[in-house]
Amino acid sequence: MELGFEQANLNATLDLRLHAFELDPGSRTTTISIPEIFVKKHGGTIDDAIAAERRVAGLANDVGLPFTTDRLASNTHDVLRVLQLAKTHGLEASWFAQLQQGYFGGTINPFDPAELTRSAVAGGMDADDVSDVLSGNRFKAEVARDREEALDRGATGVPYIVIDNRVVLAGGATVTDYARAFTSLTTQV
Repeated sequence: MELGFEQANLNATLDLRLHAFELDPGSRTTTISIPEIFVKKHGGTIDDAIAAERRVAGLANDVGLPFTTDRLASNTHDVLRVLQLAKTHGLEASWFAQLQQGYFGGTINPFDPAELTRSAVAGGMDADDVSDVLSGNRFKAEVARDREEALDRGATGVPYIVIDNRVVLAGGATVTDYARAFTSLTTQV
């Protein structure tokens, strides 16, 4: 997204506000491979899912972003509650970018509480605050509220990007897609 904003070459600043859209609150808390979860949600075969992941890896690599196809998936509830904690400190954009880079690059398993905590602390949060969030129900209501808002907007997957409450990008978008979306805002009345 940031690369698309830069490519749009607008005389503006990007004010990024992250929300916690939990795709499947009832999903398992054990980890599962990305191809397995892809097939369960979308059908097809494991080979189809691996091919799709490889296509996305190629797009990421083309713009210099790390991407491994060997990631695991699990319930994101705890990650999204820590995102809410990050918001209270104004750290959500920087921390989540670092977390995503590590996750998609294969260096962080955000579904492991110890790794999630290390990532949050490296991103500027207090270890005791993170532990408090992970051991209780703190920010549960905020995650649920963000989910309802996303569903009301029509979100069915992630990423789901709303720009200036006027332009929506759903699913994996290229740098060019983002640049076009940002540029379109200058032509909309």
